[in-house]
Amino acid sequence: MKKILFLSDALKMNGRSVDFAAYICKLSKSSLTGVFLQHEAHSQRAAAAIRDEIACNGITVNEERPLHELEQECRQYNARRFGTICENLGVRSEVIEIAERQAENILLECRYADLLLIDPSLAMGESAVVLPASFLHTVLSQSECPVMMIPERFDNVEEIIFAYDGSPSSVFAIKQFASLFPGLADRTVFVVTARGDKRISANEMQKMRNWLNTHYPSVTFYDIQGDSRIGLLEYVLGKDNIIMVMGAYGRSGWSAFFSASHADPLVKYISKALFISHL
Repeated sequence: MKKILFLSDALKMNGRSVDFAAYICKLSKSSLTGVFLQHEAHSQRAAAAIRDEIACNGITVNEERPLHELEQECRQYNARRFGTICENLGVRSEVIEIAERQAENILLECRYADLLLIDPSLAMGESAVVLPASFLHTVLSQSECPVMMIPERFDNVEEIIFAYDGSPSSVFAIKQFASLFPGLADRTVFVVTARGDKRISANEMQKMRNWLNTHYPSVTFYDIQGDSRIGLLEYVLGKDNIIMVMGAYGRSGWSAFFSASHADPLVKYISKALFISHL
């Protein structure tokens, strides 16, 4: 893995998120490309709200200065801050900005990247950029590289949780994560399985155990009874400093958790690192 993207708001970059992105880059000796979203030209966001966001960056805001000048200054400030954080942490970096057709252009960048990291403010709806309701779902379900949601709080990766339902996509996500992050091979691994409507055969379970045991020294399986979505939520809520790995966003299996009727609860309400990949 050599090229990692960091998706954030050009006016509201979170320094802690950049710290996490740099940590991931150092694990894989990768460079980091900051992909900063601008306000689209037709955005209806109130000028006063945008000025408030700019002021939160420590930039002097007054009514006499045109809004476009303030936005440009804020974008430049965050781009410099991003570069400084990366440089201080020993990570090579660059910045690109996307102003229009944002989902389309982000997906194009993903096609030629190894991993996309998403600032939690975009998932939580706290970004200064006005995004369509379907934006996050589109990026997660159509990205041609794996995606990781950055946690709100992070100290270190102590545990890895694999969501395994026997589907090809869940196995692919687990194998891809192990391949991309060999530096995490010494972490404790928990494999969360659900045996609701679709049972995993004993033969497949044993093959999964055997494969994991060749890559990780400590692997524990945990079987969820009943509603797999509720069980998965309850299981991860009590844990900190974890990365959760899941396959097939918006398609099948575990991805049913992310249906529109559930408002993407795992993405929006769990402040954990979440790695999503699909075939």
